[in-house]
Amino acid sequence: MRKFLPALTTAIGVSVFGPVAVAGDDAEVHVLGFSKNGSYFAFEQYGVQDGSGFPYSEIFVLDVIGDSWVAPSPFRRRDDINDHDVYDEDAFLSETRAENRASAQPLLQSKAIAGKGKTVGINPRTELSSDPHKMIVSLWNTDHRKETPLELTMEEYPIPSAKCEGYGTQTKGFRLTMTFNDVARTLNEDKSVPGSRLCPHAYRIERIVTHYPEQAPPVFAVLIQMDSFGFEGPDRRYLAITGRL
Repeated sequence: MRKFLPALTTAIGVSVFGPVAVAGDDAEVHVLGFSKNGSYFAFEQYGVQDGSGFPYSEIFVLDVIGDSWVAPSPFRRRDDINDHDVYDEDAFLSETRAENRASAQPLLQSKAIAGKGKTVGINPRTELSSDPHKMIVSLWNTDHRKETPLELTMEEYPIPSAKCEGYGTQTKGFRLTMTFNDVARTLNEDKSVPGSRLCPHAYRIERIVTHYPEQAPPVFAVLIQMDSFGFEGPDRRYLAITGRL
């Protein structure tokens, strides 16, 4: 790991809850997709921390039915850039992502992650006319009038955290419901806030990806974008919720 400008890090610091940033740290997401049989799903989130300038990459591999991480994922890498390097953000980020992908490759290969899946709905934060807590999608590119749509709805609610309140953050959890073929089911309902979320205070439905294996039931992955505590702006990261349709 390389070290970045000691004077800068001493002056402004880097919190374990996120980078010191004027506008927060907004991760990008790269969907690596499902395995051919639909048993596993993987994605990467990556970016450059505002304030520190440290490039990072995090790769998650999930057991679709168990909706849980597959060890040893997640693979997390953050490189501290040396103060005598010529700073090239794109080059450093590419290097960090490549090295993290190399670390994850044995697991990606063993779980046969094959880029399978189709994004059937996406709701980026820049789409101002969309509802961040609702998404209705067609699963097939056919006559939508004859097709049963899939609907996702989200509800946020407060879950107090004394630790996070010390940072002036009112933490929240969320309930996510899927309705399909006239059957509604709860995909997520927080009773507490996992420590890995780092003081979350807002959520939105970002996308849904589906896959239809040849000899298994269809599967899905819903990506949730989460705003968590940052000293001078929200740090935005992704969660994945997986299962069978």
